[in-house]
Amino acid sequence: MNILISGATRGIGKAIAEKLASKNHKLHLIARNISDLESLKAKLDNETVQHKTFSFDLSDIDTVNKELIELIEVDQIDVIVNNLGIFETNPADQIEIEALKKLMDLNLYSAINLTNLFISQLKKKEQGTIINIGSVMSHLAAPFAANYSITKHAFKGWNDSLREELRQSGIKVCAILPGAVNTSSWDGIEVNRDSMIQPEDIAELVETVLSMNYNTMVDEIKVSPLKF
Repeated sequence: MNILISGATRGIGKAIAEKLASKNHKLHLIARNISDLESLKAKLDNETVQHKTFSFDLSDIDTVNKELIELIEVDQIDVIVNNLGIFETNPADQIEIEALKKLMDLNLYSAINLTNLFISQLKKKEQGTIINIGSVMSHLAAPFAANYSITKHAFKGWNDSLREELRQSGIKVCAILPGAVNTSSWDGIEVNRDSMIQPEDIAELVETVLSMNYNTMVDEIKVSPLKF
């Protein structure tokens, strides 16, 4: 399958890329850092599969659309993994609108735009899968993480609407909503990272979702650490 992955060079995205590359899928990797992308591509490429990379800020919608036109015309994308997301802390009674807008650009609008670019292509084939990596905060807002909670609630609302609209077109939409995952978001914080969800576990779930029978759709997966 041709699989498009955003936020592909770190944490969950990198683990997903490594897992799916091991299954000989052709990957289209998106991230901002060119050197990280090149390093990952060199690690994942093999004699039969050469992966593609795209370096840009997904919140810059005009640039994204321009850069991906060629991909839309040349490669038929089968799977989209929306993984881009940034965690921020702030109290709900001190929300700054501009900061909230910026986080919405990254955590929501970038995924909507990226997905919309390929919707008509997937509808024409009457098959495909969209996997949205969200957060348990889509269900339960966290204190002192107001902006992040807002973006993740909105992300789930979009995911759910998309799922119900596209199922009649033969397109699967699945949300994976993890709790605390051992990623760079926790750098500098003294916590037991071994007790967290590991990125490789989320990658296993993605691979499992993609291996399901055509007529089986996993709507949503909530994942939590056992004792964290």
